[in-house]
Amino acid sequence: MERIEGPQEFVSTTRIAVRPEHRRELCLTISALLDRIRGEQGCRSYTFYGEVEDQNSLMLVGEWDTTAAWENHLNSENFAVLLGSLKLLTKSSTQDFKLLTRVGAFDARPRYNDREKSRRYKYA
Repeated sequence: MERIEGPQEFVSTTRIAVRPEHRRELCLTISALLDRIRGEQGCRSYTFYGEVEDQNSLMLVGEWDTTAAWENHLNSENFAVLLGSLKLLTKSSTQDFKLLTRVGAFDARPRYNDREKSRRYKYA
């Protein structure tokens, strides 16, 4: 993985489309991991959301102090369990990992099409 230069604090997002028959199992697995991930060094917050209009669309948002903290998370047992669960229980073509970084005084945000702009997330 290429090291990211520049501002160190950033937000990682993971969009998930779970198979309906595996939603409960995935939600229980992620819920069990949340406190462990939040306890990792450099994790400011780690939250789990579900889309109101589509119960099978979920999102994880992590805020990290440094690139090194995020990279340590990617090499952690917690991430291995999370990634294994995503591979088993989700529609693999819809797994999406994004990294948002601060640019100057503004937050950089990915561009979404109109359909994605209208999505609303709630706690799962």
